[in-house]
Amino acid sequence: MSAQTPNRSHPLSVVVACCALLLSLTACSGPGDSAHTSASATAATTAPSAPSGTARSAAIRSVVALVVERLGTAPQVAAAKFHSGQAVDDPARERVVLDAARSAAEQAGVDPDWVEAVFADQVAANKVAQYTLLASWTRDPDRAPATAPDLGATVRPVLDRITPELVSGLASARAARSSPRCGADVRAAVAGSDVDESAVRDALSTAVAHLCGAGRASGTDGEGGRG
Repeated sequence: MSAQTPNRSHPLSVVVACCALLLSLTACSGPGDSAHTSASATAATTAPSAPSGTARSAAIRSVVALVVERLGTAPQVAAAKFHSGQAVDDPARERVVLDAARSAAEQAGVDPDWVEAVFADQVAANKVAQYTLLASWTRDPDRAPATAPDLGATVRPVLDRITPELVSGLASARAARSSPRCGADVRAAVAGSDVDESAVRDALSTAVAHLCGAGRASGTDGEGGRG
């Protein structure tokens, strides 16, 4: 009786079987799976990321810097009105300022109600500073400016430049506007501003009142005259 020879699989047979198994698994996956994987990878690489806290703070600082520069024109406007006797309030001119800001916001794709509210704050703050300065100079004429500045040459070019820049800055600050840190960022930017005139510094809280949170349409009158 002869001994049985153990059944050993030929190495080539094992390789062929493995290849067949791999081919069957690949066929089962189908083209849809690879397409889904490719789409997922593409989405992961192209999805926009939210602005960082540093970027939001920088956007707020840029806006506040423009607000400070704009409000810094108030002493010149007040000086001109001190010598001319012109009233601080000028509803017709103020409406032009707000309408221009709203139109620029619509063209830039920014919430026009919010932009109008922010510009109404600029208008109101400028008037606050003007009233403060005029009251001070009336009490003590020796402290009043000796001459009236030419607002057309000094103030108007500044305001005309700042209007589109401020609208653009607000567009960049849209994400910062709804951030829980917005208020703190605004306060920090205001505190870090270089403002020598106390009347301007005291009016800054009015000028930044609507930078954070929901915008609203405002019927607030403007700066008056050329302010």
